[in-house]
Amino acid sequence: MDTPTTTSPDTPSPTTETPAAQATTAPPAAGTADGPPAPTAPGIADDDARLWEELVSSALLGTDRRPPAGLAGSVAARDRPGALLDAAALHTVRRRAGLRPGPAAALPEPAPEDPRAPLPEAARLRLDQLLAGRAAPSPAGRRGAAPDLAELLPQWLALANRHGYKASPAALPALLDAARARTDLRPQALRLAGPRGLWLARLNPEWRFALRGTGAGGNLPSPGDAEGVRALWDEGLFAERVALLAAVRTEDPAAGLALLASTWPTERAEDRLMFLDSLRNGLSDADEEFLEEALGDRSRNVRATAAELLSALPASALAGRMAGRAATCVGLDRTAPTPTIAVEAPHECDAAMQRDGLVATPPTGRGERSWWLGQLVEAAPLPSWPARFGGRGPEEIVALPVADDWQGELHAAWCRAAVRQRDPAWSRALLGSPAVPPATGPGTSSLAERAQLLSTLPVEERAGWVASFVAAHGLSEAFQLLGVCAVPWAEPLGAAVIDALDIAREAGSYPWSFSGVMGLAERCLAPEAARQLESLTARPDEAEDSSPGAGDYWSEAFQRLVSTLRLRAAMRAELTPSPPPDSVLSAR
Repeated sequence: MDTPTTTSPDTPSPTTETPAAQATTAPPAAGTADGPPAPTAPGIADDDARLWEELVSSALLGTDRRPPAGLAGSVAARDRPGALLDAAALHTVRRRAGLRPGPAAALPEPAPEDPRAPLPEAARLRLDQLLAGRAAPSPAGRRGAAPDLAELLPQWLALANRHGYKASPAALPALLDAARARTDLRPQALRLAGPRGLWLARLNPEWRFALRGTGAGGNLPSPGDAEGVRALWDEGLFAERVALLAAVRTEDPAAGLALLASTWPTERAEDRLMFLDSLRNGLSDADEEFLEEALGDRSRNVRATAAELLSALPASALAGRMAGRAATCVGLDRTAPTPTIAVEAPHECDAAMQRDGLVATPPTGRGERSWWLGQLVEAAPLPSWPARFGGRGPEEIVALPVADDWQGELHAAWCRAAVRQRDPAWSRALLGSPAVPPATGPGTSSLAERAQLLSTLPVEERAGWVASFVAAHGLSEAFQLLGVCAVPWAEPLGAAVIDALDIAREAGSYPWSFSGVMGLAERCLAPEAARQLESLTARPDEAEDSSPGAGDYWSEAFQRLVSTLRLRAAMRAELTPSPPPDSVLSAR
């Protein structure tokens, strides 16, 4: 191919007569931001660069002080600004047209197949809507009555994944962008994106997070496919290996443990920590030997995680060692006139205790002995305490007075133990009655601790306890407790929240005092509650002592709640697979 040539606009081209023809033959100026110039004769390249510099200088200084090159005598002064822009546009086209294509890059490997079912058309359009943004803000900073689409995206993703759908190829870039911006979306978003999402993430550095995170196993081999599992475990990306281990562990805990043990010594410390955390799924006494060996790991975080997992196995050797240590620190005071718990905190944290997971150095502001005591009691198996306290059950033990102001430390450690060991009996004892004021509970006065304890109870019992708490104390202190209840909220919890919101509305207080609860209600109330809420969307009559304008705000907030619940109902219907034709005919 011949090298294109050009001349300055001041000199007519011997071979071309029109600007368009000149543009198609002009090479780019050397040293410009549009890329390296095509090879050309040095004199022509110098003239081209000089012309561009003159145009830039004229634009900076003004056409009156420095007329555009070649136009001073042929163009009137008033027309020079326009002529300058025309010349710059023409020169830009010439420079771009003169660029030669670079060498072709190798094509990427084809995207893998994803055997999952595609989204129904209505659900596909809904995903595009949710990924596009959120409702426009109302004037004066008010949220308005339209649903917040961004807040509904996590729920939509969970529903889509529950039905086993895959994202359309066109939605993958926006889905990966959303997951990059919001870490809470990543597991569900990457699961929906599947193997094609991982393939695409390898092509864009901004999506590399998908290759490091979990939840990206959209095309994993069957746990029963020993050859496929072995190949992916040995050669797969980190995210694929984490997802594979979780899948195998769910199907066959022993096979998952054997898979991890086969490469454990060669894994990096940060990878060992993530892999070890996968053993929480299906944790049993069969994992004890491996976890005991992990107590000697060179990584402190790995050792701490192994100790935590072992302490969740009441029959493990570590749990027995912790129970023995805790028994020397906590017991009944036989000399007191009434049964009282006596506490003698440890005086040292020796090497054996540290190997079993105790951290010797306390956080700033904590005493060493209380710090060691809390860790011991937290790791001791809860079934060992009734024998220590004369056969008393959890409720009786928690009700006993504790000498020397150790009650807060002791009960807080028992709370952590109940959560770690998932013991509902101890959780009930430490929670106490929901009617008791939060600051005077039997085992804890912290709402955060109560929320963690509630998470160990069955779904229905949890919802009933929180409903009774809301009925007794209102919504002002219930936000953390509502957050651990299963979605959608089971009755009577939904009714209790609606009643409490109605009471606050009638009292004339501002709704932004309950904005957090309102946001939870939009995401967590059963969609069927929209019908019950219809009557609350009207503007209430404002009493004399009510806050000015509160009625309008409440009406708007309930309108948004109703519209959000209806949108959630539509999302659920769009994602529900249609029954096969045969089943419809048989039902008739």
